Amino acid sequence: MSQENWIKAAQIDDLESGQGFETDVEIDGETIALFQIGNKYYALGECTHEQGPLCQGIIEDNMVQCPWHSARFDITTGKLIEFPAACRVTGNVTVGTQEEVETLSDCKTYKVKVEGDNIYILESE
Repeated sequence: MSQENWIKAAQIDDLESGQGFETDVEIDGETIALFQIGNKYYALGECTHEQGPLCQGIIEDNMVQCPWHSARFDITTGKLIEFPAACRVTGNVTVGTQEEVETLSDCKTYKVKVEGDNIYILESE
């Protein structure tokens, strides 16, 4: 059984509801983003399309839209909701339907805990 490794990622005051927060935490080469929805906190890895920074994405309801190519993910589960609207192909932009673009996986999610004013992300279990 692996030991849990909680990493301090932010303080509660760093986050605003409806906005992503880019942490200094990197896990498996991905910069982790934090989100606050209501009184709960969520941590996601980068967009699975081209590793776009989800912390800079547009947030609507419980979803975040990647700022690079508009893939959308459920913040609470990491599930891919919508494929990118545009994909770069040899320097050009190709707009297509879901069947014409690559298959994407869900976004990585990480457990979050709050202790006092500090927010921690679980690196490994």
